[in-house]
Amino acid sequence: MALVGLVGSEAPAEDAARLHELNISALAFAEAGPAMQGAARATRTVPSLCLSRVGDRDGALAARYHGADGVCIDATLPLDDWDRLAKGARTMRMLPLALAESKEGAEAAAKVGARAVLVRCASADAVIEAVASLPRALTVVAEVPSADADALRRLVGHVDAAIVPPGVHKSAQFPALVAEVDP
Repeated sequence: MALVGLVGSEAPAEDAARLHELNISALAFAEAGPAMQGAARATRTVPSLCLSRVGDRDGALAARYHGADGVCIDATLPLDDWDRLAKGARTMRMLPLALAESKEGAEAAAKVGARAVLVRCASADAVIEAVASLPRALTVVAEVPSADADALRRLVGHVDAAIVPPGVHKSAQFPALVAEVDP
């Protein structure tokens, strides 16, 4: 399972550089902005994911401008709207991820033809339940805002990647967690 470090706005360039040294798979940001841009410049090779919901072309452009390589689009949008936003993101050389906050949202992601989905739930168990019936070809990224190391370990084998909150990736035990779940 790939680990994606959630970078805050206090010292984004330093956090990004530290996570890059730990061989983290990608960086995530709550929203597009200067923190994302600074971190993107600090690492240059680590992909960045904007976790905020993009609802229109301008939102996608702002995310790209600030260095996003992936953006989240609501999975429950009507198919035409989802398709238009996803195509626009791909045109900007970004990966569109369907944003799902429930099992129904995750199933909607598969129905709109998404290649990747970000499943945001309150617990690892809720994520596991939400993704249980998804097609294996769909890339699944899990976000559990209050996740600890044990919650991240529970996600192994159920999702392809997981967002790691700062409280976890700033701990002294994080390098061992990386070696364990994202070798």
